Amino acid sequence: MVLSPILYDDSQTQSPAPIPAQPPMPAGVQIIEISWDRDARWMRAIIGSQKWHFKELLGRAQIIGTDNARGRIHARAMARVEGETFILYRAPDAVPHPKIEGIERLDSHQRLCYRRSHRDWRVRDERRPEMPDALMLGIAGYLGDFVAEKEAVDPIAHLYHNGPIIVEEGTRIAHLYDLGL
Repeated sequence: MVLSPILYDDSQTQSPAPIPAQPPMPAGVQIIEISWDRDARWMRAIIGSQKWHFKELLGRAQIIGTDNARGRIHARAMARVEGETFILYRAPDAVPHPKIEGIERLDSHQRLCYRRSHRDWRVRDERRPEMPDALMLGIAGYLGDFVAEKEAVDPIAHLYHNGPIIVEEGTRIAHLYDLGL
């Protein structure tokens, strides 16, 4: 018997092709949808009906929720695209996310990614992979203060939060915190 791996036609490996020129982003605070573009094979940001692609993500924003059926993160921030880098700026009127009770994850380099087969999310501590709870599956969504990072050299559709996370036990929502606030 020969076993073959399951191959998906929607690879989550980033395309090495250069991203074509893109229009400027709208000024001011926006609601931004962030997700993996399975056709273009780059990360994308959608504001209204317009979209922009990026290979690198830096900055700060408020995460105001997720769309689990479609694998989308909703952020509130100001933004701009500089080449293949998407830069987020925290809204001037944003208040720090309130502290909640739950499973505390240390300040670290936390990988955030969507599990399409389960229509949920996961969190993985990339600096301490040997910890028993380094990988948490079944996360119901993200909220809070996102300290965003995705390096262009990372060829996979991952986003990272540089800060602590508290997973609310009853809801399984991962609350993100920015120690710089």
